[in-house]
Amino acid sequence: MVNDKYYVGFEGEPEIQFICKRANEDDVIIIWEGYFDEIMRSMTPEEKGWTGLAYYYNMYLGWYEESPWIINDLYMALQQFNTINCEVLSSEACEILKFICNMLKEALDNKNIVTIYLI
Repeated sequence: MVNDKYYVGFEGEPEIQFICKRANEDDVIIIWEGYFDEIMRSMTPEEKGWTGLAYYYNMYLGWYEESPWIINDLYMALQQFNTINCEVLSSEACEILKFICNMLKEALDNKNIVTIYLI
């Protein structure tokens, strides 16, 4: 299943794709990078600094260097996304955040791989 609802109208702009690799069919969400930036800017560093996905995002590593990029610690990524308060996000970014959290939870439950593409 491909969900590109959050990229429609932004064609030609940078896009981020989250892809959950399943045995029978991949689950894909394509989002405008601006929505993803809004979500990621809502994370705060831990006492020891940036960790997990927030580290890669703030240091321009991971998917910025090579795509596809595998999220190695799905549990930590889910924990980080779960700390974000949807009330500080636009309605679109909040919907995307919920979709990503559900994707990561499902991937953890089923031992699937999730990758991030920057296009």
